[in-house]
Amino acid sequence: MDILEDFEELEREQDKEVYDPSDKKKSRLRKVAIIIGGVILSLLIVSLIVVSYPISDIIKGQLESIPWQGNKIILENFTIIFKGETQRQLSGIYSREQKVEFSACLIGEKREDRYLISSLYLPEQTAVFNHVSFEPCHEDTLIMLHSHPYKSCLASETDLETLRKSKDFNQNMLMVIMCEPDRFSVYG
Repeated sequence: MDILEDFEELEREQDKEVYDPSDKKKSRLRKVAIIIGGVILSLLIVSLIVVSYPISDIIKGQLESIPWQGNKIILENFTIIFKGETQRQLSGIYSREQKVEFSACLIGEKREDRYLISSLYLPEQTAVFNHVSFEPCHEDTLIMLHSHPYKSCLASETDLETLRKSKDFNQNMLMVIMCEPDRFSVYG
């Protein structure tokens, strides 16, 4: 019986407590303040990331670029096919040249909607992490390829101007940006 009496006494004490409606208001205000503070902090963090790191360029580059498919880069209007050891050679150059950009001239033939790459060579070049200057590729070059820093897949205005000038000598020439070991942006 003692337990029942203790329970009844506890109920009576709870009934005696005075309800203060301002406690509920304080609780709501505290919740709203925490939510607003969280949103402001989130916005500050996001703005810091966007301003200090070119995240929008990386996102655009990922949307624009495409990965290898076997030994091919398959696009809507044409396909680039790497014959023989050219794909392995290109991957090896990319792996060795991580500290600086590099440029390569890809040689082969164009048959209808296929670029068949049979060899490549590296022109004379000077390079730093985010820029490469190179001697022009031979006129029979089908693709001027150069690397960009990791995940930076978009061509610069300088890249596009170089392609425009090169098309004066070879209308079929493409420019390819290699921005990851297996990811490319193609311009024609």
